[in-house]
Amino acid sequence: MKRILVTGGSGFLGRYVTEALKDRYTVLGTYHSQTQVREACERIRLDLTEVETVHEAFTTFHPDVVVHTAALSDVDACERHPDAAHRVNVQGTEAIARAAVAVGARLISISTDQVYDGVKGHYDEADVPQPLMVYGRSKLEGERRAAAICPQTVILRLALMYGWGSSSRLNFIDWLVQRLREGQEVPLFTDQYRTPLYVVQASEVIRRLIDAPEVHGTFNLGGGERINRYAFGLTLCEVFDLPNALLKPIEMGSTMGLAARPRDCSMNSARIRGLLQIIPLTVEEGLHAMRPQHSG
Repeated sequence: MKRILVTGGSGFLGRYVTEALKDRYTVLGTYHSQTQVREACERIRLDLTEVETVHEAFTTFHPDVVVHTAALSDVDACERHPDAAHRVNVQGTEAIARAAVAVGARLISISTDQVYDGVKGHYDEADVPQPLMVYGRSKLEGERRAAAICPQTVILRLALMYGWGSSSRLNFIDWLVQRLREGQEVPLFTDQYRTPLYVVQASEVIRRLIDAPEVHGTFNLGGGERINRYAFGLTLCEVFDLPNALLKPIEMGSTMGLAARPRDCSMNSARIRGLLQIIPLTVEEGLHAMRPQHSG
């Protein structure tokens, strides 16, 4: 049975990845401050910035494949603390890649659509990344270091993901549904476009990559449609029978975030779709899949 190490196993994506893998492989999930890793798999605390500790964990567990989901992903926090973003997203990724090479493990490293500048949209892997903010720049440099150290690395650039969060860590969907059920107004951008990706499908793609050792390189993975946040909210209201009158359409220029946000980071997933024979879900399809589940 393959041995899989999932960094960031207590994070949003990491929890779903460990759930998708636990019945097929021996899985070790790592966490830093949040201990909520799936109980079905082994878990350890791991600080990516402690190089010797990273190597020790890899030597002890000796994974066949490493799925690197851990990151400092709060874009405004990265803007406020660029040194921390560099330590985790760049140096931490480099440490993971070097440790993977040392034990002969294959690396699947998770990146983001935020490496693109959002000017043209519908980005494919041939487009030159030009990130606007510290987070995107740190993730791009992490990509480059991982690929240089470990040439067989898979770099998987994921779109904005949605799905239920956990009781200790709510996400965009949890927040949106909660506010609407409480009768509170929700402002959503009409001019920011993404290709939202259902987190369960992202986890399934990662599982398929584990079973496809011949695949390597950089891949974009988004959902089945380009959509703005306001339209996403309208679809959610329709699927969950929530009042769409509480959605307030606004433009990006009406709010001031610390980090610059790209306007259109929609991605073309044709390359990985063809390799793995997947059909990315539309937002409506993904939300319908979510509905029977319990949040948290």
